[in-house]
Amino acid sequence: MENAVAVEGPPGTGDQYYGASPGRYQYLMREGKAGAFCAEGVRLSRKGLFHEALFWFEQALRKDRTNIPALLGKGFTLGKLGKYDEEIRICDHVLRLEPGSVDALLQKGFAFGKQGKFEERIACCEQALEIDPDCAEAWNLKGQALGKLGEWNAELECCTNATILRPRYIGAWVNRGYALLQLKRYPEAIRSFNNAIRIYPDYCTAWVNKGIAHALSGEHGQAVACLERAESLCPESSRIMYWKGLSLGRLGKYREAIEYLSRVVAEEPGDADAWVIMSNCHFMLGNLDESGRCFMVAYGIDKKDIRELVSRGLSQMRQGNRREALECLSGVFGILLR
Repeated sequence: MENAVAVEGPPGTGDQYYGASPGRYQYLMREGKAGAFCAEGVRLSRKGLFHEALFWFEQALRKDRTNIPALLGKGFTLGKLGKYDEEIRICDHVLRLEPGSVDALLQKGFAFGKQGKFEERIACCEQALEIDPDCAEAWNLKGQALGKLGEWNAELECCTNATILRPRYIGAWVNRGYALLQLKRYPEAIRSFNNAIRIYPDYCTAWVNKGIAHALSGEHGQAVACLERAESLCPESSRIMYWKGLSLGRLGKYREAIEYLSRVVAEEPGDADAWVIMSNCHFMLGNLDESGRCFMVAYGIDKKDIRELVSRGLSQMRQGNRREALECLSGVFGILLR
């Protein structure tokens, strides 16, 4: 661990004080208290200094190998460094020491989700809810995982429970809104995103999703306003550019729409939807050659996507996975009807 943090010299010399000032480093090492080491690790992890935080959690654990906050802090920082298997192992160790640790179950579930193991995340949340049925974090985390599996109604129910238990839970309001968005209940989704924005007006994700909900409702002026607010709050993303381009096109602002959509396909050349909308915008401007070119690019992408979806659907059908096969075929119909 020391090699991962230090650039030169032994720990505590030169500039190597693991996120602490020289005086603070010397004081903490002189006192040698596990609680103080752990608190320093928490402070640094909140600042995003995860390698430095890990050093202090390790110092705490040298003093007390069963220190639960230090173990969970170490697991958290390892997860932030992408070491999810190690985070899960630490959470399992905590659960052997303290079988009723809701924090360990939720942290383990979060790590599983980062690995795409959403059924395992749900199982962790359900164990946490058996211990504490009023744990808003467990309801929200479970709901988010259900949404990843396409269970939108179940996600809505779980995230609604989280907002009832903790009315100022921003993440739960956004996840609830996203489930409503997927269920095509756009006015309700907008209200849910508005609740998140009232709590934290600069929450970029809420503004983006609210803009998308307005766009899907046909309210393109409101969509553009929301997406411009999102642009002012967070780094430019292809998701913001796509939806803003779509709404600008629907408002007849074809040149502006093309500008945004061109940036989308520069980042994601395989985005057939963006090519189709660009084709339409060029057509409305009388740029027939460019319109035709964009359409043919989209057509080429669609042919490849259709072949892959049909092949995957037939494979799933042969394996007896009827639901997955139908999802693939639905994707084919969605492309053909675009």
